[in-house]
Amino acid sequence: MTNIDFMGKRKYFYVLSILVMIIGLISYIIQGFNYDIDFTGGTVLEINLHKVPSAAEITDLEKLTKQITGTQTPIVRKVEDGKKIMINAHEVHGKKRTELSKETRDKLFNAIAKKYNLKKEDLVSYQNVGAVVSSELKSQAIWAVVIASILMLIYIAIRFEFKFGTTAVAALLHDILIMLTVYTLFRIPLNSTFIAAILTVVGYSINDTIVVFDRIRENRRIQGKMDLKDLVNLSMNQTIGRSLSTTATVIIVLFVLYLMGVQSIKEFALPLLIGITSGTYSSIFIATALWFDWERSTRKKLQAKPKRA
Repeated sequence: MTNIDFMGKRKYFYVLSILVMIIGLISYIIQGFNYDIDFTGGTVLEINLHKVPSAAEITDLEKLTKQITGTQTPIVRKVEDGKKIMINAHEVHGKKRTELSKETRDKLFNAIAKKYNLKKEDLVSYQNVGAVVSSELKSQAIWAVVIASILMLIYIAIRFEFKFGTTAVAALLHDILIMLTVYTLFRIPLNSTFIAAILTVVGYSINDTIVVFDRIRENRRIQGKMDLKDLVNLSMNQTIGRSLSTTATVIIVLFVLYLMGVQSIKEFALPLLIGITSGTYSSIFIATALWFDWERSTRKKLQAKPKRA
């Protein structure tokens, strides 16, 4: 068993998490989220370039698409063997976004065809897509996370205690913010799959946190008057091996899926990779540290109260 002073280093973990979230906030203010067509609606074009485009060429294609269609953040990505690209774009009419008209669609393809010497049949397919994930569905996703968090808070408060439940939910919110930070920072397309991934991570992440809290409760009963800091450190050292080994097996599987899966699998595996990694970190270093500070503060207040004669 390891003998690491987790609680003695907890401030470093707080600072790290806060810095990452500040970076995410700044990134969101500057460039916002890169919403996929699920959120914006528009047109999806699949074009065969007969070559694998470089990162610079993808950027050039996005600039060309923006210039022709008016899309603020067009999405161009490689599909299948990399020689085909998928372009997500829309037209802007005031504040309204619509699918591409035939004239705009033809103009965009002709510009790309001229650049890469393509033929008409190289426009493999195009599809107009409505804003499936509308503002109503976005709010439903937020409510789903809120309701799940409240129910978990109630369950943990009954099963353990209110402080455990509150700090566990705080760690879940931490994980969601970390996921959003990565998505806004690296301009990863945000789509309906991301919402499903968030709900999956919320369910998975709470498991690690409960394991640590259960060990704290068990040791508190067995160890009696043991110093709180030593008690928490003991519990974390006893569970960290189990947490890391369990997470490692999941991450390996997700990493392989991301490397070898088709595009739809990649879009689900990536946020799970980010969320589960963050969830393991928060379960070990954030949730328990928050509970420790809260519990220690409560004990100090009780000790400071004058005793009645």
